[in-house]
Amino acid sequence: MKKEFLGKKVLSVLLVAALALTTAACGAKDSAAANTTNTEASANTDSAADNADSTADNADSAAATEGGNDVITIRSSWQKGMAGAIVTYGIEKGLFEEEGILFEDVPNTSNDNTLALISRNEIDIADGDPSTLIPGIYNGVPGTLVGNMWRYSGCFWLIANNDIQSIEDLKGKKVGTATAAGGMKLSVLKMLESAGLTEDDVILIANGVFQDAYAGFTTGEVDATIIHNPYASLSQVEGTGHPLGRAWDYIPDYYTGTLIASNDFIKNHPDECQRVVTAYYKVHERVKHEFFDDFVKWAAEYMNTDEDVMRDAIESEIDVWLDYPVIPTDRVANTIKILNEYGWLEEEITDFSTIIDNSFAEKAAADLGITDPYKK
Repeated sequence: MKKEFLGKKVLSVLLVAALALTTAACGAKDSAAANTTNTEASANTDSAADNADSTADNADSAAATEGGNDVITIRSSWQKGMAGAIVTYGIEKGLFEEEGILFEDVPNTSNDNTLALISRNEIDIADGDPSTLIPGIYNGVPGTLVGNMWRYSGCFWLIANNDIQSIEDLKGKKVGTATAAGGMKLSVLKMLESAGLTEDDVILIANGVFQDAYAGFTTGEVDATIIHNPYASLSQVEGTGHPLGRAWDYIPDYYTGTLIASNDFIKNHPDECQRVVTAYYKVHERVKHEFFDDFVKWAAEYMNTDEDVMRDAIESEIDVWLDYPVIPTDRVANTIKILNEYGWLEEEITDFSTIIDNSFAEKAAADLGITDPYKK
């Protein structure tokens, strides 16, 4: 098991349990024996009370994990903004800790950096853009896709200033692509293609994501941009622009969100990998069904956005909040075809065993009773 990381988000009961487990050089059996010995050797009331408290703490610790499993710490790198908001919420609210999982967050700035962190064996699991991660794995990064993100269709919006009313109107305009490569840029290219335009018909600018992209849009750095919510909703509320369309309506079979684990983690800690993958979907399902209103309030503060705007932003994407674990190979095949088309992947991958391990996702789906939304 990896060394425990005692982060500031750890619940006090888990901290006590972790320290107790560290002090007891042997397992629960030795700990129970030690408690018995201490009880027999101690004749005073205070000692008896201490033993009772210790027993209660150990019971609470066992109850806080699935089947009494040890608390584990996972080195992770989760997306920022709305893409990773539910994970962040789950961590802050202790929902992952209830599953016996703590996360040691490793700072990250991009999907390219995710690949670098995996190559250096500095993280165990992350989420991100398949359009970047698949080519990285193909080129030797020791990682494997192990499940879908909570939403894996689109969730990018193309917004434009109020002088532009259609995608056709973008001809000759400055269009933000977020990054120089990856799924957001490809979404722009495909949306332009739907209107008979190519990248030669517009001026493409890698203008960043989230607040940076929106700030550049409002100041006229670009006439339109691909962007995440809540900024599409915010543009309407503030009158700075309006959405031209949702990317997933133009390329519905494009795979845009995945979980990637290091091969070392998969090989040497498969049980931990399974626990994390299963917990990821369990927490997301709980947030969607049990804590939705509280999540909206939290997300509004997290994204520094009005609560009504945030609610509109979340509800406008609820149709792709799927939480389905198993990676759809047909969607991956279509994405690889697009990557080949634009020259971002040299060869068409047909053997998915080199990039995907669906075994963890399949078990998570079975254990949680989550079925494929596209087969309903």
